[in-house]
Amino acid sequence: MNADLVIKNAKIFSSKGFYTGGVAIAKGRIVAIGKTAILPKGEKIIDAKGKILIPGVIDEHCHIDEPWEAPDKEAAKKRENVERGTMAAAAGGVTTIMLMPDTFPLVTTEEAFLSKKEIYEKKAYVNFSLHAGFTPNMNYEEALPKLWALGATGLKTFTCFSIPEWPAIRDGELYAALKVISKIKALALIHAENDDILSYNRKILEKEGRKDYKAHLDWRPPIAEAEAVRRITFLLKEAKAKGMIVHTTIPEAIVTVKEAKRRGHQIYVESCPHYFYLTEEDVLKMGPWCKCAPPLRKKSYVAKLWEMLAKGYIDTIGSDHCGYSRDDKSVGEANIWNAPNGLPGIETMLPLMLNGVTKGRVSLETLISVLCENPAKIFGLYPKKGSIQIGSDADLALLDLKKEVKISNERILSNCGWTPFDGMVVKGYPVMTIVSGKVVMHDGEIVVSKGSGSFVPRLY
Repeated sequence: MNADLVIKNAKIFSSKGFYTGGVAIAKGRIVAIGKTAILPKGEKIIDAKGKILIPGVIDEHCHIDEPWEAPDKEAAKKRENVERGTMAAAAGGVTTIMLMPDTFPLVTTEEAFLSKKEIYEKKAYVNFSLHAGFTPNMNYEEALPKLWALGATGLKTFTCFSIPEWPAIRDGELYAALKVISKIKALALIHAENDDILSYNRKILEKEGRKDYKAHLDWRPPIAEAEAVRRITFLLKEAKAKGMIVHTTIPEAIVTVKEAKRRGHQIYVESCPHYFYLTEEDVLKMGPWCKCAPPLRKKSYVAKLWEMLAKGYIDTIGSDHCGYSRDDKSVGEANIWNAPNGLPGIETMLPLMLNGVTKGRVSLETLISVLCENPAKIFGLYPKKGSIQIGSDADLALLDLKKEVKISNERILSNCGWTPFDGMVVKGYPVMTIVSGKVVMHDGEIVVSKGSGSFVPRLY
């Protein structure tokens, strides 16, 4: 048997640990794994020269602004688009992205889901899945089964105000939706902050005339997240529904989910790279350029997150990539309320977390679990994704743990053209990204045409 591509002399990650050898790929799938000498011949051969080969990263929490058919659609053109966003993903070792449903029209109908899928199929450089969503005043019994049947990987909602088109869902409707989600064996994705606390705090802060950077932190204190996670975890348990608390920032919330999981409930917790590196002090210094929701927390929380990640308390890491333009963000320099919540991160996610490996904060095995294997399993893509085994899709990332890179605005491929990590030096970097058996990124350069990515529906 001949293969389309053979990668030899790699240090390959598998469920049994790392071993030296290679993989052979044919028609986009892994067809052989073993010592280099016994692999089939390949039309193309890549010598990994001892570098580490892992499953491609699955970014299960990504915001890209296409489509955005709303009154401010001209402004949206400056934000993240499919081409630049998926190029950035490939540059960061990400082979599959899972797109959040807060594009416009909201992905809460079959029509919006299918239209978005068609747009991304024509432009994406990496593979993609689609999360759908649910809002107040929907017919959950009718809408959610239809969305799930289309192959959605999650059903997202917000317990606090997000955008005018997506108000906070209240407990009665949330519980009703979760019972449907349980019935159809779907997965709820929940932004957990207490809307009453946030609304009251904002009213007081605005009454006081607060426009300073600290107002953002005072608006969304840890208690708003802690209370919401406790309440949502209770509702998930009562509904017997599977769910994930997304972009978790506080240790207390992680412990709440861990305890529920210990008791047999399928409840998961996600966090994001910026919560492992940036703190309240960065908000006070950079304001809108570090404004996200939930907000950045104090240094002691950051240290605890690293500890909990190393212990396996955190299930997945997602970028929560929001590529807002400089224009969008800069208006918050004079008034912090005017800047949108969100940070770009799809391109820097893997390098930042690899830096944690080279600094001894977390093992590479744990990192592969939260970035590759766990997302594939939780979102119904395993073993097609998230694994290096015969029959799996050839979505792979080649890593150089000795490579040092200075993150800079100039090298960012995202359409936003900036990063809150500008100037930071990281050690450990992806040097090649392979999507469905094709090299998409090599040494930072995108080497394929747009449209090379494919839609990946949930398998189960």
